[in-house]
Amino acid sequence: MKSIGNILTVATAVVMVSSLVAACSKGADTEQSANAAGTGQPSQQAQATQKVDKKYKIRAMNILYGAAPPDTSTGKKAIEDRYNIEFDYLPVASGEYNNKMGVTLASGDVPDTVLFPYLDAVYFNAISSDQFIPLESYLSDSAKYPNLAKLPKDVMDTLKYKGHIYGIPRLRGIPGATIVMRKDWLDKLGLQVPTTYDELYTVMKAFKEKDPDGNGKEDTYGLAAGVNSGAGVNGAYPFVSLMASMKAGPSIGWVEDGKGGIIPGEFAPNNKQAIGYLAKLYKDGLIAKDFAIKKDQQVEDDFLLGKAGVVANWGYTGFTPERLAKARAADPKFQLIAIPPLKAPDGSEGGYVKSAGFFGVFALNKDLLKDTGKLEKMLKILDDQIGDDGANFFKWGVDGVHFKTENGQKVVTDLGKTEGPNKYQLTNHANEGEWILSSADTPETTKLKQDSFSKAMQGKAYSSQDVGLFSKTYAEKGAELYKNTVDGVVKIIVGEKPVDYLDQMFEDWKARGGKDALTEMNDAWKARQ
Repeated sequence: MKSIGNILTVATAVVMVSSLVAACSKGADTEQSANAAGTGQPSQQAQATQKVDKKYKIRAMNILYGAAPPDTSTGKKAIEDRYNIEFDYLPVASGEYNNKMGVTLASGDVPDTVLFPYLDAVYFNAISSDQFIPLESYLSDSAKYPNLAKLPKDVMDTLKYKGHIYGIPRLRGIPGATIVMRKDWLDKLGLQVPTTYDELYTVMKAFKEKDPDGNGKEDTYGLAAGVNSGAGVNGAYPFVSLMASMKAGPSIGWVEDGKGGIIPGEFAPNNKQAIGYLAKLYKDGLIAKDFAIKKDQQVEDDFLLGKAGVVANWGYTGFTPERLAKARAADPKFQLIAIPPLKAPDGSEGGYVKSAGFFGVFALNKDLLKDTGKLEKMLKILDDQIGDDGANFFKWGVDGVHFKTENGQKVVTDLGKTEGPNKYQLTNHANEGEWILSSADTPETTKLKQDSFSKAMQGKAYSSQDVGLFSKTYAEKGAELYKNTVDGVVKIIVGEKPVDYLDQMFEDWKARGGKDALTEMNDAWKARQ
């Protein structure tokens, strides 16, 4: 379920360009003949205007999911016309992106702007190598870059490294994943939406034992779950929203340890209780016996195709017409609902884990400082893609080409679906209000998304504390440490080890490098405070 819910893992759209480009193109001709001294040479203000309005070649490297857009298209042409640029868009397939990034950074031929999908060792090494521009002074210039100046403070604080900000974020919605379940199964069995872990257990037990699909067989179970080898939210097991109110488990990132520091969620104070709960679900057959070998798509299909009644890492972006169509092809009665966060184990108000509020950052090549006009052009392009006007342009494209209006409503054309401006988009509008919706949303998915978005923020929502922190040891050893931990957690869930095995796992984790990582991460966290 890679598209569903990622905490860390966490782009579409934007304000100010149509009038800006038009004004700049008209102004260049008139200002060239004016100057304060009357010498016939352009004034300093006119020179600045000319630089901004000059047609530049802009190179941008971005991660690609799915098929690459055409090199030449109506959407790309519309972007070039909007910004008065020659746009060299360099999309790289997600599976190849890290390798390509390494080669590009080492080559010295770095594009004007480069996406760093994660704040990882690649990112921190790159910004420490003096290849990219500290951006904080530009981001505070509300006169030139009104939308960049309004970037969320929480996000920008996360991006500060040694007092500087090196990346412009691809904004995402702050709400993270929620617990989602089959509403039609709840209604058929006369069950209420659960509010506690005990009530959720009762619901999942009924989903297993009381034939919610009506086929006369006991062939369903409570929770759709699996394990994959990735990192981040889904990397351990997709229980992020299930464990959220316990503030425990690998899927939730690093949390406060109650002693003035932070610790990985797999060793959080409540982790024995959390993993013990999962072990009980497995023992009682509420999780598939083969969950440990299931991959993301299999987990998603278990929920959509009627094998399980609960999925526990579904963010608001998961509610799509395609998924609903797939589910209803298997069961026309399929209905689903996101539920508010469960109460914490001690009975207090619980909360889901908020996302980082962005997925990746665009860093600007330091060579742009050699031509301030080009630098300003690059910043204005990114500024535009965060405001309302630019957002609408990238969402819909050109009237009559990428969309048409039917019965007062905009409808994307076939051309808009294959080569609209959004295929070449860099950053985007903050995901809030209408901007959490896509042009493909139906009235049903609109309502589902809005409901999920709201419920994810109910209770005491909290953030993973490690986003934006860097530990050299964790960068080098974190993946191996994480995998070993996940393997140990799975052993506990399936009953091969007792819950107290977590103590041994923690000592082993520290001995393998975790002790140094813990110190470095806590030092970085306290410095950020």
